Amino acid sequence: MDEKIGIVRGTGQLNPARRCVGDTTAVARLGVPSICFNDGPAGIRLSKGVTGFPAGINAASTFSRRLMLARGKALGEEFRGKGIHVFLGPAMDIMRNPKAGRGWESFGPDPYLNGEGAFQTITGVQSVGVQACAKHLIANNQEHWRYGLSANVDDRTLSEIYWYPFLRSIEAGVTSVMCAYNRFNDTSSCHNPALIGDNGLLRRNGFKGYVVSDWGATHDSASDNANAGLDMEQPGDFILIGGGVFSGLGLAVDLGFVSADRLHQMVTRILASWYRLGQDSGYPPVNFDAQRPDGSGPRNLNVTVRSDAHTALVREIASASAVLLKNNRTTTTGTPSGTTIRGLPLAASRIKTIAVIGRDAKLPNLNCNDLNECNDGTMSIGWGSGSNSLQFIVPPIDAIASFVGTSATITSSLSNDLAAGPAAAVGKDAALVFVNAMSGELGAYDVVNGNQGDRNDLDLWYKGGSLVEAVAAVNENTIVVVHSVGPVYMPWSTHPNITAIVYAGAPGEQTGPSIVDVLYGKYNPSGRLPFSIADVNCNPFALVLNVDCPFCSLKPTIALLSFTTVSAFQKYVPKLSESRFTDNALDL
Repeated sequence: MDEKIGIVRGTGQLNPARRCVGDTTAVARLGVPSICFNDGPAGIRLSKGVTGFPAGINAASTFSRRLMLARGKALGEEFRGKGIHVFLGPAMDIMRNPKAGRGWESFGPDPYLNGEGAFQTITGVQSVGVQACAKHLIANNQEHWRYGLSANVDDRTLSEIYWYPFLRSIEAGVTSVMCAYNRFNDTSSCHNPALIGDNGLLRRNGFKGYVVSDWGATHDSASDNANAGLDMEQPGDFILIGGGVFSGLGLAVDLGFVSADRLHQMVTRILASWYRLGQDSGYPPVNFDAQRPDGSGPRNLNVTVRSDAHTALVREIASASAVLLKNNRTTTTGTPSGTTIRGLPLAASRIKTIAVIGRDAKLPNLNCNDLNECNDGTMSIGWGSGSNSLQFIVPPIDAIASFVGTSATITSSLSNDLAAGPAAAVGKDAALVFVNAMSGELGAYDVVNGNQGDRNDLDLWYKGGSLVEAVAAVNENTIVVVHSVGPVYMPWSTHPNITAIVYAGAPGEQTGPSIVDVLYGKYNPSGRLPFSIADVNCNPFALVLNVDCPFCSLKPTIALLSFTTVSAFQKYVPKLSESRFTDNALDL
Protein backbone atom coordinates (compact mmCIF):
# COMPACT_ATOMS: atom_id res chain seq x y z
CA MET A 1 0.00 0.00 0.00
CA ASP A 2 2.85 2.42 0.77
CA GLU A 3 4.13 2.09 -2.78
CA LYS A 4 0.69 2.84 -4.20
CA ILE A 5 0.23 5.89 -2.00
CA GLY A 6 3.67 7.13 -3.04
CA ILE A 7 2.45 7.14 -6.65
CA VAL A 8 -0.83 8.99 -6.00
CA ARG A 9 0.62 11.61 -3.64
CA GLY A 10 3.33 14.19 -4.25
CA THR A 11 6.43 14.16 -2.09
CA GLY A 12 5.77 17.65 -0.78
CA GLN A 13 6.50 21.28 -1.48
CA LEU A 14 8.79 21.34 1.55
CA ASN A 15 10.69 18.20 0.55
CA PRO A 16 14.37 19.19 0.05
CA ALA A 17 14.90 16.16 -2.21
CA ARG A 18 12.24 17.31 -4.70
CA ARG A 19 13.79 18.16 -8.08
CA CYS A 20 10.71 19.25 -10.06
CA VAL A 21 7.75 21.52 -9.35
CA GLY A 22 5.97 18.33 -8.32
CA ASP A 23 6.92 14.68 -8.15
CA THR A 24 5.96 11.28 -6.81
CA THR A 25 7.80 8.55 -4.91
CA ALA A 26 9.71 6.06 -7.05
CA VAL A 27 9.10 2.32 -6.85
CA ALA A 28 12.61 1.07 -7.48
CA ARG A 29 11.80 -2.62 -7.42
CA LEU A 30 9.44 -2.16 -10.39
CA GLY A 31 11.59 0.33 -12.24
CA VAL A 32 9.04 3.13 -11.78
CA PRO A 33 10.85 6.45 -11.29
CA SER A 34 9.70 9.50 -9.45
CA ILE A 35 7.29 11.08 -11.95
CA CYS A 36 8.38 14.66 -12.62
CA PHE A 37 5.81 17.44 -13.15
CA ASN A 38 6.99 20.87 -14.24
CA ASP A 39 5.78 24.26 -15.43
CA GLY A 40 4.83 25.65 -17.71
CA PRO A 41 2.62 26.08 -20.74
CA ALA A 42 5.10 28.42 -22.51
CA GLY A 43 8.36 26.71 -21.63
CA ILE A 44 10.31 25.12 -18.82
CA ARG A 45 10.49 27.17 -15.66
CA LEU A 46 13.15 27.00 -12.93
CA SER A 47 15.92 25.65 -15.15
CA LYS A 48 18.70 27.01 -17.34
CA GLY A 49 19.39 26.22 -20.97
CA VAL A 50 15.77 26.31 -22.11
CA THR A 51 13.70 28.32 -24.59
CA GLY A 52 11.19 31.03 -23.67
CA PHE A 53 8.30 30.31 -26.05
CA PRO A 54 5.50 32.72 -27.01
CA ALA A 55 2.48 32.58 -24.70
CA GLY A 56 -0.65 30.65 -25.60
CA ILE A 57 -2.46 33.88 -26.51
CA ASN A 58 0.16 34.52 -29.21
CA ALA A 59 -0.16 31.00 -30.57
CA ALA A 60 -3.88 31.76 -30.81
CA SER A 61 -3.17 35.00 -32.69
CA THR A 62 -1.46 33.05 -35.47
CA PHE A 63 -4.68 31.12 -36.21
CA SER A 64 -2.27 28.47 -37.51
CA ARG A 65 -2.71 24.82 -36.57
CA ARG A 66 0.72 24.17 -38.08
CA LEU A 67 2.44 26.59 -35.73
CA MET A 68 0.41 25.46 -32.72
CA LEU A 69 1.41 21.86 -33.42
CA ALA A 70 5.06 22.76 -34.01
CA ARG A 71 5.11 24.77 -30.79
CA GLY A 72 3.69 21.80 -28.86
CA LYS A 73 6.26 19.42 -30.32
CA ALA A 74 9.14 21.78 -29.54
CA LEU A 75 7.89 22.22 -25.98
CA GLY A 76 7.69 18.45 -25.62
CA GLU A 77 11.22 18.00 -26.92
CA GLU A 78 12.61 20.38 -24.32
CA PHE A 79 10.61 18.85 -21.47
CA ARG A 80 11.77 15.38 -22.48
CA GLY A 81 15.35 16.58 -22.72
CA LYS A 82 15.21 17.70 -19.10
CA GLY A 83 13.70 14.39 -17.97
CA ILE A 84 10.29 15.92 -17.20
CA HIS A 85 7.48 13.39 -17.54
CA VAL A 86 4.51 15.74 -17.35
CA PHE A 87 4.19 19.10 -19.11
CA LEU A 88 1.85 21.20 -16.96
CA GLY A 89 -0.14 22.52 -19.88
CA PRO A 90 -1.80 23.53 -21.98
CA ALA A 91 -3.86 26.06 -20.11
CA MET A 92 -7.29 26.50 -21.67
CA ASP A 93 -9.06 28.87 -19.33
CA ILE A 94 -11.58 30.99 -21.20
CA MET A 95 -10.61 34.67 -21.11
CA ARG A 96 -14.03 35.62 -19.78
CA ASN A 97 -12.79 38.96 -18.55
CA PRO A 98 -9.99 40.83 -20.36
CA LYS A 99 -8.44 41.75 -16.99
CA ALA A 100 -8.07 38.11 -15.93
CA GLY A 101 -4.53 37.60 -14.69
CA ARG A 102 -3.73 34.34 -16.46
CA GLY A 103 -5.76 34.73 -19.64
CA TRP A 104 -2.56 35.01 -21.70
CA GLU A 105 -1.56 31.44 -20.79
CA SER A 106 -4.53 30.12 -22.74
CA PHE A 107 -5.90 30.86 -26.19
CA GLY A 108 -8.40 33.67 -25.59
CA PRO A 109 -12.15 34.04 -25.04
CA ASP A 110 -13.37 31.89 -27.91
CA PRO A 111 -14.10 28.23 -27.04
CA TYR A 112 -13.34 26.95 -30.54
CA LEU A 113 -9.97 28.68 -30.76
CA ASN A 114 -9.11 27.46 -27.25
CA GLY A 115 -10.05 23.96 -28.28
CA GLU A 116 -7.90 24.01 -31.41
CA GLY A 117 -4.96 25.43 -29.49
CA ALA A 118 -5.35 22.73 -26.86
CA PHE A 119 -5.69 19.90 -29.38
CA GLN A 120 -2.63 20.88 -31.40
CA THR A 121 -0.49 21.57 -28.33
CA ILE A 122 -1.34 18.24 -26.70
CA THR A 123 -0.78 16.37 -29.95
CA GLY A 124 2.62 17.98 -30.37
CA VAL A 125 3.76 17.50 -26.78
CA GLN A 126 2.67 13.87 -26.56
CA SER A 127 4.13 13.02 -29.98
CA VAL A 128 7.58 12.97 -28.36
CA GLY A 129 6.52 10.92 -25.36
CA VAL A 130 5.79 13.68 -22.84
CA GLN A 131 2.51 13.66 -20.95
CA ALA A 132 0.34 16.77 -21.27
CA CYS A 133 -1.86 18.02 -18.45
CA ALA A 134 -4.94 19.99 -19.53
CA LYS A 135 -5.82 22.74 -17.04
CA HIS A 136 -7.62 24.17 -15.10
CA LEU A 137 -10.92 22.25 -14.75
CA ILE A 138 -13.11 24.32 -14.83
CA ALA A 139 -14.40 27.94 -15.13
CA ASN A 140 -11.12 29.21 -13.71
CA ASN A 141 -11.55 32.82 -14.79
CA GLN A 142 -9.80 35.12 -12.35
CA GLU A 143 -7.10 35.38 -9.72
CA HIS A 144 -8.89 37.43 -7.07
CA TRP A 145 -10.27 35.04 -4.43
CA ARG A 146 -9.43 32.05 -6.59
CA TYR A 147 -8.75 29.82 -3.59
CA GLY A 148 -12.32 29.98 -2.36
CA LEU A 149 -14.77 31.51 -4.82
CA SER A 150 -17.34 29.37 -6.59
CA ALA A 151 -17.97 29.61 -10.32
CA ASN A 152 -21.66 28.73 -10.65
CA VAL A 153 -22.33 27.68 -14.21
CA ASP A 154 -25.52 26.39 -15.78
CA ASP A 155 -25.45 23.44 -18.16
CA ARG A 156 -25.80 25.45 -21.34
CA THR A 157 -22.98 27.82 -20.47
CA LEU A 158 -20.79 24.94 -19.39
CA SER A 159 -21.42 23.08 -22.62
CA GLU A 160 -21.10 25.99 -25.02
CA ILE A 161 -18.25 27.92 -23.43
CA TYR A 162 -16.11 26.24 -20.81
CA TRP A 163 -16.24 22.54 -21.66
CA TYR A 164 -15.34 22.55 -25.34
CA PRO A 165 -11.54 22.96 -24.92
CA PHE A 166 -11.47 20.03 -22.50
CA LEU A 167 -13.50 17.94 -24.92
CA ARG A 168 -10.91 18.63 -27.62
CA SER A 169 -8.20 17.68 -25.13
CA ILE A 170 -9.84 14.32 -24.59
CA GLU A 171 -10.07 13.87 -28.37
CA ALA A 172 -6.33 14.57 -28.52
CA GLY A 173 -5.73 11.75 -26.03
CA VAL A 174 -4.52 13.92 -23.16
CA THR A 175 -3.08 11.82 -20.34
CA SER A 176 -4.01 14.02 -17.40
CA VAL A 177 -6.30 16.84 -16.37
CA MET A 178 -5.71 19.30 -13.55
CA CYS A 179 -8.62 20.32 -11.34
CA ALA A 180 -8.74 24.00 -10.42
CA TYR A 181 -8.51 26.02 -7.21
CA ASN A 182 -11.97 27.51 -7.56
CA ARG A 183 -15.09 25.70 -6.48
CA PHE A 184 -17.51 24.69 -9.21
CA ASN A 185 -21.21 25.08 -8.42
CA ASP A 186 -20.31 25.41 -4.73
CA THR A 187 -18.24 22.20 -4.55
CA SER A 188 -14.45 22.02 -4.60
CA SER A 189 -13.32 21.22 -8.14
CA CYS A 190 -10.96 18.52 -6.90
CA HIS A 191 -13.63 16.55 -5.08
CA ASN A 192 -16.50 17.27 -7.40
CA PRO A 193 -17.95 13.99 -8.71
CA ALA A 194 -20.05 15.89 -11.28
CA LEU A 195 -16.77 16.87 -12.91
CA ILE A 196 -14.27 14.10 -12.19
CA GLY A 197 -16.25 11.13 -10.89
CA ASP A 198 -16.89 7.87 -12.75
CA ASN A 199 -20.14 9.33 -14.06
CA GLY A 200 -18.87 12.89 -14.21
CA LEU A 201 -18.23 15.15 -17.16
CA LEU A 202 -14.71 13.95 -17.88
CA ARG A 203 -15.36 10.21 -17.81
CA ARG A 204 -18.69 10.44 -19.64
CA ASN A 205 -16.85 12.05 -22.51
CA GLY A 206 -14.21 9.39 -22.79
CA PHE A 207 -11.32 10.61 -20.62
CA LYS A 208 -9.10 7.62 -19.75
CA GLY A 209 -6.24 9.36 -17.94
CA TYR A 210 -5.79 10.61 -14.40
CA VAL A 211 -6.94 13.71 -12.56
CA VAL A 212 -4.29 15.62 -10.61
CA SER A 213 -4.95 18.52 -8.27
CA ASP A 214 -3.60 21.98 -8.71
CA TRP A 215 -0.97 22.66 -6.08
CA GLY A 216 -2.80 22.92 -2.75
CA ALA A 217 -6.28 22.77 -4.34
CA THR A 218 -7.44 19.86 -2.15
CA HIS A 219 -9.63 20.26 0.93
CA ASP A 220 -11.56 18.14 3.42
CA SER A 221 -10.73 14.43 3.77
CA ALA A 222 -8.81 11.84 1.78
CA SER A 223 -11.99 9.88 1.17
CA ASP A 224 -13.89 12.98 -0.02
CA ASN A 225 -11.30 13.53 -2.74
CA ALA A 226 -10.45 9.96 -3.71
CA ASN A 227 -14.05 8.78 -3.88
CA ALA A 228 -15.05 11.84 -5.92
CA GLY A 229 -12.51 10.97 -8.62
CA LEU A 230 -9.19 12.65 -7.73
CA ASP A 231 -6.35 10.32 -8.70
CA MET A 232 -3.30 12.29 -7.59
CA GLU A 233 -2.67 15.08 -5.12
CA GLN A 234 0.10 17.62 -5.61
CA PRO A 235 2.34 18.76 -4.08
CA GLY A 236 1.32 16.32 -1.36
CA ASP A 237 1.68 18.40 1.78
CA PHE A 238 -0.30 21.23 3.35
CA ILE A 239 0.73 24.62 1.92
CA LEU A 240 -1.59 27.05 3.75
CA ILE A 241 -4.11 27.36 0.92
CA GLY A 242 -4.86 23.65 1.13
CA GLY A 243 -3.32 20.30 0.34
CA GLY A 244 -2.04 17.35 2.30
CA VAL A 245 -5.34 15.47 2.35
CA PHE A 246 -3.86 12.26 0.93
CA SER A 247 -1.64 12.02 4.00
CA GLY A 248 -4.66 10.23 5.45
CA LEU A 249 -5.29 8.02 2.44
CA GLY A 250 -3.69 4.88 3.88
CA LEU A 251 -5.80 5.10 7.00
CA ALA A 252 -8.91 5.76 4.91
CA VAL A 253 -8.25 2.54 2.96
CA ASP A 254 -7.58 0.59 6.16
CA LEU A 255 -10.85 1.81 7.64
CA GLY A 256 -12.81 1.09 4.48
CA PHE A 257 -13.65 4.73 3.68
CA VAL A 258 -11.77 4.30 0.38
CA SER A 259 -11.83 0.86 -1.21
CA ALA A 260 -8.67 -1.00 -2.16
CA ASP A 261 -10.12 -1.23 -5.66
CA ARG A 262 -10.38 2.55 -5.87
CA LEU A 263 -6.75 2.98 -4.80
CA HIS A 264 -5.74 0.39 -7.39
CA GLN A 265 -7.71 2.30 -10.02
CA MET A 266 -5.91 5.54 -9.14
CA VAL A 267 -2.49 3.91 -9.47
CA THR A 268 -3.48 2.15 -12.69
CA ARG A 269 -4.60 5.37 -14.36
CA ILE A 270 -1.30 7.07 -13.51
CA LEU A 271 0.98 4.22 -14.55
CA ALA A 272 -1.05 3.47 -17.67
CA SER A 273 -0.31 7.00 -18.88
CA TRP A 274 3.38 6.52 -18.12
CA TYR A 275 3.47 3.25 -20.07
CA ARG A 276 1.25 4.52 -22.89
CA LEU A 277 3.74 7.20 -23.90
CA GLY A 278 6.70 4.86 -23.63
CA GLN A 279 8.22 6.56 -20.62
CA ASP A 280 9.20 3.14 -19.24
CA SER A 281 11.90 2.69 -21.88
CA GLY A 282 14.76 5.01 -22.78
CA TYR A 283 13.31 8.09 -21.12
CA PRO A 284 15.96 10.57 -19.92
CA PRO A 285 16.36 10.90 -16.14
CA VAL A 286 15.67 14.25 -14.48
CA ASN A 287 18.80 16.38 -14.88
CA PHE A 288 17.92 19.66 -13.18
CA ASP A 289 16.93 20.96 -9.75
CA ALA A 290 13.90 23.25 -9.66
CA GLN A 291 14.83 24.26 -6.13
CA ARG A 292 18.05 25.77 -7.49
CA PRO A 293 16.97 27.55 -10.67
CA ASP A 294 20.31 29.37 -10.87
CA GLY A 295 21.84 26.11 -12.06
CA SER A 296 23.97 25.54 -8.99
CA GLY A 297 24.35 22.36 -6.97
CA PRO A 298 25.22 18.78 -7.86
CA ARG A 299 21.71 17.91 -9.04
CA ASN A 300 21.81 20.52 -11.80
CA LEU A 301 23.61 18.83 -14.68
CA ASN A 302 23.27 21.94 -16.86
CA VAL A 303 21.81 20.08 -19.82
CA THR A 304 20.90 22.51 -22.61
CA VAL A 305 17.74 21.60 -24.51
CA ARG A 306 17.62 24.66 -26.73
CA SER A 307 18.16 24.30 -30.45
CA ASP A 308 18.47 26.54 -33.50
CA ALA A 309 15.21 25.07 -34.77
CA HIS A 310 13.38 26.03 -31.57
CA THR A 311 14.79 29.56 -31.69
CA ALA A 312 13.69 29.93 -35.30
CA LEU A 313 10.22 28.62 -34.45
CA VAL A 314 9.82 31.05 -31.57
CA ARG A 315 10.80 33.90 -33.87
CA GLU A 316 8.34 32.75 -36.54
CA ILE A 317 5.43 32.41 -34.11
CA ALA A 318 6.20 35.81 -32.60
CA SER A 319 6.15 37.41 -36.05
CA ALA A 320 3.11 35.45 -37.21
CA SER A 321 1.17 36.51 -34.11
CA ALA A 322 1.87 40.21 -34.57
CA VAL A 323 -1.37 42.00 -35.45
CA LEU A 324 -1.22 45.08 -37.66
CA LEU A 325 -4.01 47.19 -36.20
CA LYS A 326 -3.29 50.33 -38.18
CA ASN A 327 -1.11 51.22 -41.15
CA ASN A 328 -1.64 54.61 -42.77
CA ARG A 329 1.10 54.03 -45.28
CA THR A 330 2.24 56.62 -47.78
CA THR A 331 4.78 55.94 -50.50
CA THR A 332 7.02 57.79 -52.89
CA THR A 333 4.70 57.08 -55.81
CA GLY A 334 1.38 57.10 -54.02
CA THR A 335 0.90 53.46 -55.00
CA PRO A 336 1.53 50.22 -53.07
CA SER A 337 4.61 49.52 -55.20
CA GLY A 338 6.32 52.71 -54.04
CA THR A 339 8.88 52.99 -51.26
CA THR A 340 7.40 53.68 -47.85
CA ILE A 341 7.69 57.24 -46.56
CA ARG A 342 5.38 56.95 -43.55
CA GLY A 343 4.02 53.83 -41.92
CA LEU A 344 5.12 50.24 -42.49
CA PRO A 345 7.15 48.49 -43.69
CA LEU A 346 10.04 50.76 -42.81
CA ALA A 347 12.25 51.45 -45.81
CA ALA A 348 15.91 51.18 -44.84
CA SER A 349 16.77 53.33 -47.84
CA ARG A 350 14.80 56.28 -46.44
CA ILE A 351 14.67 55.87 -42.65
CA LYS A 352 18.04 57.27 -41.55
CA THR A 353 17.17 58.62 -38.10
CA ILE A 354 15.16 56.52 -35.66
CA ALA A 355 13.94 57.16 -32.14
CA VAL A 356 13.37 54.07 -29.97
CA ILE A 357 11.25 55.06 -27.02
CA GLY A 358 9.81 53.32 -23.98
CA ARG A 359 10.98 51.08 -21.19
CA ASP A 360 9.34 48.17 -23.02
CA ALA A 361 12.14 48.32 -25.59
CA LYS A 362 14.94 47.49 -23.15
CA LEU A 363 16.26 44.35 -21.50
CA PRO A 364 14.03 43.22 -18.63
CA ASN A 365 15.24 42.44 -15.13
CA LEU A 366 16.99 39.08 -15.40
CA ASN A 367 17.38 38.88 -11.63
CA CYS A 368 13.67 39.01 -10.84
CA ASN A 369 12.19 36.29 -8.64
CA ASP A 370 11.32 32.76 -9.75
CA LEU A 371 7.90 33.88 -10.98
CA ASN A 372 9.13 36.83 -13.10
CA GLU A 373 7.10 39.24 -10.99
CA CYS A 374 8.72 42.30 -12.56
CA ASN A 375 7.85 44.60 -15.43
CA ASP A 376 10.77 46.94 -15.86
CA GLY A 377 11.77 46.10 -19.42
CA THR A 378 10.26 44.51 -22.48
CA MET A 379 7.24 42.34 -21.67
CA SER A 380 7.61 38.94 -23.35
CA ILE A 381 5.49 36.85 -20.97
CA GLY A 382 3.28 37.34 -17.92
CA TRP A 383 4.25 36.41 -14.38
CA GLY A 384 3.53 33.34 -12.30
CA SER A 385 3.81 29.60 -12.77
CA GLY A 386 2.95 30.07 -16.46
CA SER A 387 5.98 32.28 -17.04
CA ASN A 388 9.18 31.07 -18.63
CA SER A 389 12.90 31.67 -18.91
CA LEU A 390 14.25 35.11 -19.81
CA GLN A 391 17.83 33.84 -19.98
CA PHE A 392 18.13 34.29 -23.74
CA ILE A 393 15.69 37.15 -24.35
CA VAL A 394 16.61 39.63 -27.09
CA PRO A 395 14.98 43.03 -26.39
CA PRO A 396 13.75 45.27 -29.21
CA ILE A 397 16.44 47.90 -28.77
CA ASP A 398 19.22 45.34 -29.26
CA ALA A 399 17.56 43.75 -32.28
CA ILE A 400 16.90 47.12 -33.93
CA ALA A 401 20.46 48.28 -33.34
CA SER A 402 21.83 45.02 -34.72
CA PHE A 403 19.66 45.18 -37.82
CA VAL A 404 20.25 48.86 -38.58
CA GLY A 405 23.97 48.82 -37.92
CA THR A 406 25.53 51.95 -39.37
CA SER A 407 22.80 52.51 -41.94
CA ALA A 408 20.84 54.77 -39.61
CA THR A 409 21.27 56.74 -36.41
CA ILE A 410 19.34 55.58 -33.37
CA THR A 411 18.36 57.87 -30.52
CA SER A 412 16.86 56.09 -27.55
CA SER A 413 14.85 57.01 -24.49
CA LEU A 414 14.40 53.70 -22.70
CA SER A 415 11.99 54.95 -20.10
CA ASN A 416 8.46 56.25 -20.13
CA ASP A 417 9.59 59.74 -19.25
CA LEU A 418 7.10 62.14 -20.80
CA ALA A 419 9.76 64.75 -21.50
CA ALA A 420 12.67 62.57 -22.62
CA GLY A 421 10.56 60.51 -25.03
CA PRO A 422 9.32 63.40 -27.16
CA ALA A 423 12.75 65.01 -27.04
CA ALA A 424 14.25 61.89 -28.59
CA ALA A 425 11.52 61.79 -31.26
CA VAL A 426 11.75 65.36 -32.54
CA GLY A 427 12.97 65.52 -36.13
CA LYS A 428 13.43 61.78 -36.58
CA ASP A 429 12.36 59.91 -39.68
CA ALA A 430 10.50 57.43 -37.49
CA ALA A 431 9.67 57.19 -33.81
CA LEU A 432 9.14 53.65 -32.51
CA VAL A 433 7.25 53.69 -29.22
CA PHE A 434 7.16 50.48 -27.18
CA VAL A 435 4.50 50.18 -24.48
CA ASN A 436 3.05 47.32 -22.48
CA ALA A 437 0.59 45.94 -19.96
CA MET A 438 1.18 42.87 -17.83
CA SER A 439 -0.65 40.46 -15.51
CA GLY A 440 -0.07 37.11 -13.89
CA GLU A 441 -0.82 34.70 -11.12
CA LEU A 442 -2.11 35.56 -7.65
CA GLY A 443 0.31 33.11 -6.01
CA ALA A 444 0.94 34.14 -2.42
CA TYR A 445 -1.25 37.23 -2.92
CA ASP A 446 1.60 38.82 -4.84
CA VAL A 447 1.33 42.38 -6.14
CA VAL A 448 3.16 43.77 -9.17
CA ASN A 449 2.87 47.51 -9.73
CA GLY A 450 -0.36 47.54 -7.73
CA ASN A 451 -1.90 44.62 -9.64
CA GLN A 452 -2.71 41.44 -7.71
CA GLY A 453 -2.66 38.93 -10.54
CA ASP A 454 -5.67 40.35 -12.40
CA ARG A 455 -5.18 43.73 -14.00
CA ASN A 456 -6.81 46.67 -12.25
CA ASP A 457 -7.80 48.16 -15.59
CA LEU A 458 -7.07 47.93 -19.30
CA ASP A 459 -4.69 50.88 -19.40
CA LEU A 460 -1.11 50.65 -20.58
CA TRP A 461 1.34 50.54 -17.69
CA TYR A 462 3.59 53.39 -16.62
CA LYS A 463 1.53 56.04 -18.45
CA GLY A 464 2.19 54.35 -21.76
CA GLY A 465 -0.79 56.01 -23.41
CA SER A 466 0.43 59.44 -22.38
CA LEU A 467 3.87 58.60 -23.74
CA VAL A 468 2.39 57.64 -27.11
CA GLU A 469 0.41 60.89 -27.28
CA ALA A 470 3.43 62.99 -26.28
CA VAL A 471 5.62 61.43 -28.97
CA ALA A 472 2.91 61.65 -31.64
CA ALA A 473 2.58 65.34 -30.90
CA VAL A 474 6.13 65.94 -32.16
CA ASN A 475 6.73 63.21 -34.75
CA GLU A 476 4.53 62.63 -37.78
CA ASN A 477 5.73 59.05 -38.31
CA THR A 478 5.05 57.55 -34.90
CA ILE A 479 4.81 53.76 -34.89
CA VAL A 480 3.48 52.07 -31.76
CA VAL A 481 4.31 48.52 -30.68
CA VAL A 482 2.12 47.11 -27.91
CA HIS A 483 3.28 44.16 -25.83
CA SER A 484 0.39 43.05 -23.68
CA VAL A 485 -1.28 40.06 -22.06
CA GLY A 486 -4.65 41.05 -23.50
CA PRO A 487 -6.76 43.98 -24.67
CA VAL A 488 -5.68 47.51 -23.81
CA TYR A 489 -7.41 50.82 -24.38
CA MET A 490 -6.04 52.85 -27.30
CA PRO A 491 -7.90 56.17 -27.32
CA TRP A 492 -4.93 57.65 -29.19
CA SER A 493 -5.25 55.24 -32.13
CA THR A 494 -6.78 57.78 -34.51
CA HIS A 495 -4.07 60.40 -33.99
CA PRO A 496 -2.98 61.45 -37.51
CA ASN A 497 0.71 61.24 -36.63
CA ILE A 498 0.40 57.64 -35.48
CA THR A 499 0.97 55.91 -38.79
CA ALA A 500 1.05 52.30 -37.55
CA ILE A 501 0.09 50.20 -34.54
CA VAL A 502 1.39 46.66 -34.08
CA TYR A 503 -0.11 44.53 -31.33
CA ALA A 504 2.69 42.06 -30.52
CA GLY A 505 1.21 40.40 -27.43
CA ALA A 506 3.49 38.22 -25.31
CA PRO A 507 5.92 36.95 -27.95
CA GLY A 508 8.56 35.11 -25.93
CA GLU A 509 12.33 35.41 -25.95
CA GLN A 510 12.72 36.40 -29.64
CA THR A 511 10.63 39.50 -29.09
CA GLY A 512 13.25 41.83 -30.57
CA PRO A 513 14.19 39.95 -33.77
CA SER A 514 10.55 39.10 -34.49
CA ILE A 515 9.37 42.70 -34.29
CA VAL A 516 12.27 43.81 -36.51
CA ASP A 517 11.14 41.22 -39.06
CA VAL A 518 7.67 42.79 -39.02
CA LEU A 519 8.73 46.45 -38.92
CA TYR A 520 11.12 46.11 -41.86
CA GLY A 521 8.89 43.83 -43.93
CA LYS A 522 10.82 40.59 -43.78
CA TYR A 523 7.71 38.96 -42.32
CA ASN A 524 4.31 39.90 -43.65
CA PRO A 525 2.14 40.40 -40.54
CA SER A 526 -0.80 38.02 -40.60
CA GLY A 527 -1.81 37.79 -36.94
CA ARG A 528 -5.42 38.24 -35.91
CA LEU A 529 -6.78 39.43 -32.59
CA PRO A 530 -8.17 36.48 -30.61
CA PHE A 531 -10.29 38.98 -28.68
CA SER A 532 -12.04 42.31 -29.24
CA ILE A 533 -10.67 45.66 -28.13
CA ALA A 534 -13.12 48.30 -27.01
CA ASP A 535 -12.73 51.92 -28.03
CA VAL A 536 -14.27 53.13 -24.80
CA ASN A 537 -13.72 52.40 -21.14
CA CYS A 538 -16.74 50.16 -20.88
CA ASN A 539 -16.81 46.71 -19.33
CA PRO A 540 -20.27 45.18 -19.01
CA PHE A 541 -18.68 41.96 -17.75
CA ALA A 542 -17.03 43.35 -14.60
CA LEU A 543 -16.30 39.99 -13.03
CA VAL A 544 -13.05 40.51 -11.19
CA LEU A 545 -13.98 41.11 -7.60
CA ASN A 546 -11.94 43.65 -5.71
CA VAL A 547 -14.03 43.33 -2.58
CA ASP A 548 -13.41 41.31 0.55
CA CYS A 549 -15.25 38.23 -0.61
CA PRO A 550 -13.06 35.10 -0.42
CA PHE A 551 -15.98 32.68 -0.80
CA CYS A 552 -18.12 34.55 -3.30
CA SER A 553 -20.20 32.74 -5.89
CA LEU A 554 -19.82 33.96 -9.45
CA LYS A 555 -22.47 33.20 -12.05
CA PRO A 556 -20.76 33.01 -15.45
CA THR A 557 -24.02 32.40 -17.31
CA ILE A 558 -23.55 35.96 -18.52
CA ALA A 559 -20.57 34.63 -20.47
CA LEU A 560 -22.98 33.57 -23.19
CA LEU A 561 -23.54 37.23 -23.85
CA SER A 562 -19.87 37.95 -24.32
CA PHE A 563 -19.96 36.29 -27.75
CA THR A 564 -23.33 37.55 -28.93
CA THR A 565 -23.01 41.18 -27.92
CA VAL A 566 -19.34 41.72 -28.68
CA SER A 567 -20.27 43.46 -31.92
CA ALA A 568 -21.66 46.27 -29.80
CA PHE A 569 -18.05 47.22 -29.14
CA GLN A 570 -16.32 49.32 -31.73
CA LYS A 571 -13.35 47.13 -32.63
CA TYR A 572 -10.04 47.88 -34.25
CA VAL A 573 -10.51 45.98 -37.52
CA PRO A 574 -7.91 46.93 -40.12
CA LYS A 575 -8.99 47.35 -43.71
CA LEU A 576 -8.03 44.35 -45.78
CA SER A 577 -5.37 46.36 -47.60
CA GLU A 578 -3.86 47.38 -44.28
CA SER A 579 -3.95 44.06 -42.51
CA ARG A 580 -0.87 42.76 -44.34
CA PHE A 581 1.95 44.17 -46.41
CA THR A 582 1.64 43.36 -50.09
CA ASP A 583 4.62 41.51 -51.55
CA ASN A 584 5.62 44.34 -53.83
CA ALA A 585 5.53 46.80 -50.94
CA LEU A 586 8.48 45.18 -49.19
CA ASP A 587 11.61 47.31 -49.17
CA LEU A 588 14.45 45.25 -47.71
